[in-house]
Amino acid sequence: MFSLFDAAGGFFGGVGLFLLGMHLLTDGLKLAAGRALEDLLERSTSTRLRGLAAGILITSLVQSSTAVTVASIGFVNTGLLSLQNALWVIFGSNVGTTMNAWLVAALGFGFRIDAFALPFVGLGAVLMLASGTPRLRALGEALAGFGVLFLGIDVLKESFSGIGGRLDLAEHIRPGFSGYLILVAIGTLLTVLMQASGAVIAIVITAAQGGLMSIEAACALVIGTNIGTTFTAILSAVGATSNARRLAAAHVFFNLVTGAVALVLLPVLIGLLGVLRTWFGQPATPAVMIALFHSVFNVLGVLLMAVAANWLLAWLGRHFRTREEELGKPQFLDAGTASMPYLALRALRMELGRTQTLATECLLAVSAPNADEAGVIRRDQVLSPLARAISTYAERLNVQVVPPGLSDRLARSLRVLQYQQTVVECCRLGVALGTRLGAMQATHLADAAYAFTVSIDALAHAADCSQAGFTAAGVEAALAAAEADYLHLKESLLTAGAHAQMSIRDMQDRLRHASLLRRAAEQAAKAARHLSALDEGEATPPDLPGADFEPLPAA
Repeated sequence: MFSLFDAAGGFFGGVGLFLLGMHLLTDGLKLAAGRALEDLLERSTSTRLRGLAAGILITSLVQSSTAVTVASIGFVNTGLLSLQNALWVIFGSNVGTTMNAWLVAALGFGFRIDAFALPFVGLGAVLMLASGTPRLRALGEALAGFGVLFLGIDVLKESFSGIGGRLDLAEHIRPGFSGYLILVAIGTLLTVLMQASGAVIAIVITAAQGGLMSIEAACALVIGTNIGTTFTAILSAVGATSNARRLAAAHVFFNLVTGAVALVLLPVLIGLLGVLRTWFGQPATPAVMIALFHSVFNVLGVLLMAVAANWLLAWLGRHFRTREEELGKPQFLDAGTASMPYLALRALRMELGRTQTLATECLLAVSAPNADEAGVIRRDQVLSPLARAISTYAERLNVQVVPPGLSDRLARSLRVLQYQQTVVECCRLGVALGTRLGAMQATHLADAAYAFTVSIDALAHAADCSQAGFTAAGVEAALAAAEADYLHLKESLLTAGAHAQMSIRDMQDRLRHASLLRRAAEQAAKAARHLSALDEGEATPPDLPGADFEPLPAA
């Protein structure tokens, strides 16, 4: 007599075996493939079609859309993958995850599962225990996981078939659209709790095949599993970059829109599936119908995204913006002034005042007693998009017929921007190196380093053209003091190295650090001098000491 207790035990045991098999299969395949799948994801996404194909292929291989989604968000977060290309990887992963349903439908009900599942477990165990290479052990793990996965399906099938004749879940499901909504919510909740949409789909397919629910009810649950997969993507995007959060939002958008359309068209899609099943000569089993539905509505979602992708990218670009991105938007440049050179150059000068403040703030962050590396990075994130916007604006001015005097001012403005970008680059390198080196131990060296940073701080204040006391003479005086302190520090370091008071490597690193700060100070001072000349309408000012664009100090 098959009791309810037996059914419950079989259900939990089957789910446990399935989840264990999925874990072994996914981890084994990822370890066996090594960097190959990540390299494929990184390189083979240059177009929409290639990104879509990569998403389908990799998800089909590792049997985990979550793994592909999290990897894509990680690549976008580190800048290895653009948001535009990553979108199509995510869309493809949703199609690739339907392979799991086809495996369950094709191999789970056509013949005795244990006849082929147990040999996979045995072969996998032998490879895991007896193999001498990590890749073969990982392959054994994947094979064993494949077998355990289907043993779990076999247990679920036996459990559901035992109670299928005595229990009809359709009696407990509210009829109509509201009932479908409840089923979608249940599917979503189960996927969030189990963190494996494949396991939930396997349960749904075996339950429908065992006669516990209708195909329509099962399809509504499958829609919920798609929506539930977004939970992991949302968690992965917490604290990530703006583009990573945009990609997670795109994943949520795809699954919500696709699920809503599939739910509204559910009766129509079920009828269409009957026609497709006949065309492909598939048996009219609930398992095949559910797998076919899972594939069709995800492909439908990709077709919808092909139409909406450009709009979605534009919408995402306007949202999930960080404070740095907001500050990185130009405040004075607009298309209206671009056609009037005098006004355009005035607007350009005002934006350069903002970038000069960012550059001098970087100098202040580097010269602080505890160098603020995060502050330098934040200002770099503001300056980079702002510099691109200024360069684009200047290019638009360049194609116009501009009077000679204004052409000189435009060229000088671009030189100022180049100086400012060099300041930030030197500060970024310098603060990273300084953080690694730490404070100097010898008192006389520490005093010399402190005096140099104090003079850098004074120069940063003098070169900030937004300050009320800004003058070219003040910049020159501050630069001269910084140069004198730099030479004193350099001489002290060379002497310490020559007398074995510090290692040669340490001496070289600290000389490079001081040279980076000196370079940043010089470039900030040059930018300030040119800005002063722009304000006064002078001819090109004489350069301060040092070449304009000499290479950064060598490592």
